[in-house]
Formats: sequence, C-alpha cells, structure tokens
Amino acid sequence: MNSEGFERRHAVVHGILRQYGLQCDEVIPVAYDERCPFPFNNFIYRVVLSSPATAANFTKAGPQPCTQPPATAGVLTLIVRLSNTRAEGLNNSNRVENEVAALHLARNAVAKFDNDLSEIIPAVYAWKASDSQCLDESGFGWIVMECMAGVDLDTQFDGLSQEDKHRVIGSAAKIFAAIQSVKLPPGVNSHGGLTIDEAGKIVSGQATLQEQPDGPWASYEALWLAQFHEKLREADRSGSIKGWHENGVRQRIDLFINAKLCQTIHDHVDTAGLSLIHTDFTMNNMLFDPESKRITALLDFDWAAVTHPAHEFFTSFHDFKGTTRLLDSVSLQRAVLTSDFRRHHDDGEVDEAWELAAAWDEALRQNGAMRPSDIRGINTLENLRHLADLIAPFHLTNPVMVKRLTDEQLGDARAKNERALLEALEALGT
Repeated sequence: MNSEGFERRHAVVHGILRQYGLQCDEVIPVAYDERCPFPFNNFIYRVVLSSPATAANFTKAGPQPCTQPPATAGVLTLIVRLSNTRAEGLNNSNRVENEVAALHLARNAVAKFDNDLSEIIPAVYAWKASDSQCLDESGFGWIVMECMAGVDLDTQFDGLSQEDKHRVIGSAAKIFAAIQSVKLPPGVNSHGGLTIDEAGKIVSGQATLQEQPDGPWASYEALWLAQFHEKLREADRSGSIKGWHENGVRQRIDLFINAKLCQTIHDHVDTAGLSLIHTDFTMNNMLFDPESKRITALLDFDWAAVTHPAHEFFTSFHDFKGTTRLLDSVSLQRAVLTSDFRRHHDDGEVDEAWELAAAWDEALRQNGAMRPSDIRGINTLENLRHLADLIAPFHLTNPVMVKRLTDEQLGDARAKNERALLEALEALGT
C-alpha cells in the first residue's frame, strides 16, 4: 500500500530542498515499512546535506511564523515530514499548521520550564500547508525540521536498570509537566486544534484526529457531541455493526447522546480548563541516548489538540502504565484514577506494571503535573471515552481488521462488544 508513490514522494522531498537552495547526499526513509497494511500518517525522511543549511537558506523570502532558524554554524542533517493526506481517520483541514503551532508552543514552554529541557522539542525550519485541490503527492503538506539525536526509547526501556528506569520516568514526567504549563495564546479559546492565521498568529483551528472537517467547538459539551456523532457515522458504515440498530441498542445510545450527555458533563465535570494535548505521549515518540541514559527528544505532534486536560490520559502514557484506559486489570485502572496504589492487586497480576504505574504517578506529582486523580469528574470522563470507543471499535469498523476474522469470530466479537456497550450505557445511567 505505502509503496505506491514512493518515487513521487522522493521527488517532492528533492523539490523542497531545491526551493531552499539545498543539495543532498542522501534521502533516507525513517520508520518505513512497505508491508504495513495501513497508510502511514506521515512519510518521514532523514536528509544528509552536501553542505550545511543555515538561516540564510530559510529566510530569503522572509521569516515564516512559528519557525526557528538553524544554529549559526548550520546543520548537515535535517528531517522532512510529508503529511499523508490519504491517512485514515485524519482531518487535513489545518493539519500541518496544527503540528507546527503545537511544536512552537511546546518548545517555548519546555525551555522556560527547565533549561535542561530546552533542546527536547525539535525546531521547525520551514513548512507548507496541504493543498486540498491537489490529490497527488505534490499536494502533501510538509515540515522541514531539526534532526534529533538518539534511538527510540521504547526499544531501550525494558533493558534499563531500575535506577535508570526511574530517572527516565522522572524526565518524561517533567517534559509532560512542561507541556501542561503551556500558556495558550489569546486566539486559542475553543476545543479542537490549532492553526496559524494570515497575520502569523496561532488561533483555534480544527483538530486532526477526526474523520470529518468540523469544529473548533466553543464548549466542551459540543466537542463530546461531535465525537459521539462521528462514532455513530462510523458504526453506520460498518457492515458488521450496522449502526447497532439490532436489539434496541441504537435507541439507548441515541437516548443517552440526545438527552443525557450534556447534563452528565455539566453535573460531574469541571469544564473550565483548556490545555495543549500531545495526544500520543509515549516512549515510541521519544528518543533516548543509551550512553547518558537521557531522553533527547519528544517527537510527533501530528495529533496535538486543545481541550480538557483529561484527554491526554485517554490516549497517552500506556507504556508508563499511566493511561486511564483498562490495560492490565480493573484494580490497576482504579489505582491510576485515584492515585491510590496501596490496595492489593489482583491475584496473578504482574508487580512490574503496578510499580511502573506508581512510579509514573509519583513522578507527575513531584514535577507538579496534573494527574488523573486531580481532575474533577475523571471517572465520568473515562466512562464517556469508553462508551465512544465501544460504539465504533477499531476491530469491528476497520476493513483490514474485519477481513482477518472468520464469520464466527466476527459474530462473537460483535456480541461481546454489544454486551460491553450495554454495560457502559448502564454505568452512565441509560
């Protein structure tokens, strides 16, 4: 699937380099596997230049908003990210602008939070928004950015000593606390994503992690309504789910969304806060120096969003055992939600998962970061997140996943999901 357009993408990269008067010795795909059955979200290239790129290369036409020039001596290696407009489940309306703005805000906040973290977020040298009128690779939006040193943290973490693991956990928690400290610009006042206006200012925009162009939303309730309606559209398109119209399930879903959702949020959740959310804060998006045992970079702000701070815990931290999702056991999930790790865990549970989750929670506390237990209504919000996932579960809506199942397996999976869906509705009073 991803091999289609391989040469055309390389031509786009070379065209970008020529635009800035740069010549290269190598263009090397990063994290690329042509056997992957799903479209890549981005096509990433490490470019080795023939001579250093300096500020002069990127500022001839005047400075671009939210960019930073290379160091005075220039750089011989850089990264080019092509934003794949054919990626599944993503909104390309202001996708590149969203990532560039998020990188800019995060980089500034992290540097102010702790000088030791000043080089953790890569600098953006240049960027171009996607061209919705051009359907081939030449219409892809792109970012030219700093090439960060290090190897993927997720390939190294398990082999570290306990002392080094705790040091890494502490560093990651500090980086997250710094991102939580981001002060949003005055023009960012809605739930959704970020964009950059004609004056070069960062303002509210549409979110990337949604199928249909929509938003931003003035209220938190409106965001949830939009998310549930999108899930229902996915369910309606699914031949295996068929919109949950059998057995009266759809009636109960519609009743909750139309009559109870907004009141549930109003009664149980503090909706005042807006935060920058990375949305994929995991070891897979961190680079690590095996010699110094230090995190060297936090990458990939493609899914960054602006919304309630709880949403970071829905989609991030699973490898730190810090997500509010059910991973290892109900008891561990409860501990994450309450910050109470003193309770006895389930028989047969792996102690390591509890130790990691407790260490992550404590590191967040020590660095002044908000934890799930600090969020009013976190249990309600996790129940809403769980319900939304059950309405359109990936394994029953994605064609590639559905094809992997026999008819019997598909029927069993659907029945199991329906039972869980009814339980989730009951937990929310419907």
